[in-house]
Parts: sequence; structure tokens; C-alpha cells
Amino acid sequence: MCILPIQAEEAKKLKLMLRRKKAENIRLLEIEKRQMQRVEEMRETQKKDVENTNLKEQMRFEVRKELSKVEMTCHDMASLLCRLGITVGDGTSHEVRVAYRKALLKFHPDRSSQSDLRQQVEAEETFKLISRMKDKYLPTL
Repeated sequence: MCILPIQAEEAKKLKLMLRRKKAENIRLLEIEKRQMQRVEEMRETQKKDVENTNLKEQMRFEVRKELSKVEMTCHDMASLLCRLGITVGDGTSHEVRVAYRKALLKFHPDRSSQSDLRQQVEAEETFKLISRMKDKYLPTL
């Protein structure tokens, strides 16, 4: 007579234990699924970063080629700034300095569009060119 309530209690405990085990398994599967999604997202991000880096290097090569042509045709800082679209005026030392500062602001990499890779690369390389040319033409500036 006492056995029936004990069996019922054991069956109830077993059922509860099975439910808990099932819930734990579902939770573990969800955790594993989220981890797999994160790993996949990281792989995609890394792949995209590599593609962007390769694209940036290709653009950098093209921009450097264009800027080297500009550099070869310019004999002083005023002509360089004019070729880059910065108005210099009559070319006095003061006006060249003012135009140089304008060019630094215009082509500063931090001020370029972060979403447009081409514009960013052009700004970086042009800024480098302007800095190199300043060193080259420092006595005339």
C-alpha cells in the first residue's frame, strides 16, 4: 500500500530530472549554435578585411603612379599645389605657405571619407607627397 505513492513520487522525480536534462541539453545546443555563428561572423569579417586591404593596396599603387607623374612635372611647391587643385595666387613665398597649409588640410587622411576607400588612399598618398615635397623645397618655402 505504501509502494504506490513511493513509485509515483519516484516517477515524478524522474520526469522532473528528464525535463531538466532536456532543458540543459537545449541550452547547451543554443550556446554552441551562438558560438558557431560568432566564429562564422569573425571569419567573414577577416575575409572582408583581407579583401579591403588588397583593394587598398591596388588603389595605392595606382594613386602613387599618378602622383609620381605629377611630382616629375613639378619643379617647385607652387606648381605642385596648382597641379593638386590648390590656388597659389602670384606665387610669393607667403602665398605658397598659405596654399601649402590649405593643401595639408584638404588632403589630411583624417579628414577624408572613411567609407570611400579610394578617397582615403588618395588623401593619404597626396598628404605624403606634399610632406615630401615640403622637405625637398624647404629652402624655397
